[in-house]
Amino acid sequence: MYKRKKDNLWVHAIDLPKRKGEPRKRKNLYADGNLTETQAEKVMKSKRLELEYQIDNSLYRNPGGATIKDLAEEYNEHHTDLAVTTQALHKMYADKHIAPKIGGIGHIKLKDATPATFEKFYHTKMDVDKLSPNTVIKLHSFLHACFKYAAVNSMILINPLDAVKRPKKVKYNPRIPTDTEFLDLLNASHGTIDEVAIVLAGVLSLCRGEIFGLKWSDIDWDKQRITINETYVHWDKNIRKDPKADARNRSMYVPQFVLDILKKYRASLKVVQTYVCQAYLPDAYGKHFKKLAEKHKLYGVTLHKLRHYNAIIMMQLGVPDKVAAGRTGHSQLSTLQEVYQHATLAADKMASDKIAGFFAK
Repeated sequence: MYKRKKDNLWVHAIDLPKRKGEPRKRKNLYADGNLTETQAEKVMKSKRLELEYQIDNSLYRNPGGATIKDLAEEYNEHHTDLAVTTQALHKMYADKHIAPKIGGIGHIKLKDATPATFEKFYHTKMDVDKLSPNTVIKLHSFLHACFKYAAVNSMILINPLDAVKRPKKVKYNPRIPTDTEFLDLLNASHGTIDEVAIVLAGVLSLCRGEIFGLKWSDIDWDKQRITINETYVHWDKNIRKDPKADARNRSMYVPQFVLDILKKYRASLKVVQTYVCQAYLPDAYGKHFKKLAEKHKLYGVTLHKLRHYNAIIMMQLGVPDKVAAGRTGHSQLSTLQEVYQHATLAADKMASDKIAGFFAK
């Protein structure tokens, strides 16, 4: 047993069983380099006994030449029960970030993957590819799940990602329009599909997928309610699917002025199709809305940010958090409170500026 300097790990190599004529096979066991030698020996003994048990009972599966790319593909093939969008996200991680020969780690064999492999990979993704820490955290979660699958299936003994320091999460700081900005945008979009999208996001707090999954039949004109039954999202392709579990069959009252906007838009259509906003695909409308926002100097404001505007309005009006979370479709109150906190900080900054302006006179 020795301590490896490059990643500060204790390493213990043991021989694996082999058939006659086969080359020697060895496997490295690892322990935290911060342990004393005596402590590391105890850890190694436990791991060695576990490995010997697996070998004796035909439970050990030698990864051989299997690579991280092979593992990611196998993981995706065996998890078709996940949501369609989650599968598409995992495929994107494997194809775009893991598999490439330049900047990827797909070529690395499972037996050679160490915590340092992934920490270096994450730094490259942030420093070179300019991925945000939050995106890298999601990539880490996918890789961790892949290696957990490998450990459960005895392809590896331990999950090297258990010892990886993932990046620190960056606090979400959305650009939320003011009341004046929102109303100016709404008035400028009068009578168009943009007006419909803006009130659905900014007044009813629907996300883009819910807006483009909304059918005319989901609107109960008499009871002034809409029900969220479907979402329409874009990954590598456009996907219609059920909403998330916490937002499924979400039903809410609709202000009369929103119903009036929807009725006028419906009446303006030459052909009334199944979906309210069927004139656009979700991704195409996202690009269209960005141009619309920039035209009104609302740089950084997306359709999704209008949901946050709605959440802030509810906070200012004293709507209880639980009710607000129900309307926005947030299963965790903490998600809603993060938006509230941003609004509170913005209001505090505005108050500070006003006070400074007063005393500067």
